[in-house]
Amino acid sequence: MGILFDTTPAYLTSAQMHELVEWVRTESNHHPLLVIGVFVIVFLAIHPFTDGNGRLSRILTNLVLLRAGYSYISYVSHEKLIEDNKPEYYLALRTSQKTLKTKQASVVVWLEFFLTILVEQAKLAIKLIEIEDPVLHLSLLQAKAWEYMQEKKEVSPRELAGKLKIPRPTINQIANRLLQMKLITRVGMGRSVRYRASEELGEAPTA
Repeated sequence: MGILFDTTPAYLTSAQMHELVEWVRTESNHHPLLVIGVFVIVFLAIHPFTDGNGRLSRILTNLVLLRAGYSYISYVSHEKLIEDNKPEYYLALRTSQKTLKTKQASVVVWLEFFLTILVEQAKLAIKLIEIEDPVLHLSLLQAKAWEYMQEKKEVSPRELAGKLKIPRPTINQIANRLLQMKLITRVGMGRSVRYRASEELGEAPTA
């Protein structure tokens, strides 16, 4: 599927690319994700190379996101998500690009698509991280409780509440979270209930 609008003339490409890169580097009035989204659509509008601009734009997207601190993008392929949503990608891109050289220029449709892809990328990255190391997603209190249970192997809610100096209802919430993540198991019922650290560091969540 080709480009359906007039790209930047070759003699203006270098100057416009320099201007775009400088804008991305210095822009501080808008959220970084909005800046990156605008960078992508303008880069594709400039179309600096005869071929491969789309693929290069996604490589540059990864680079700029990493430089902006969005390290999660290393876990999930941005390219793959774009490929999986190609019709929506082209529709959003063309809808916004058609307005770029008009008085009613708007990149809202493109930004909505771009940010939706990034949200999906973040969700998939979280799932992968949880599978690889679920402890990374524990709160400070949950992590302390987990560490104590590992040390003692098996504890009562009362003992855990005393150790962490927090009320029993909070202990119940912590225990439920650790049970959900399969980091601990419940032994017994009612007042005699105890919690035991799992022998393996959690199990992969089911789909």
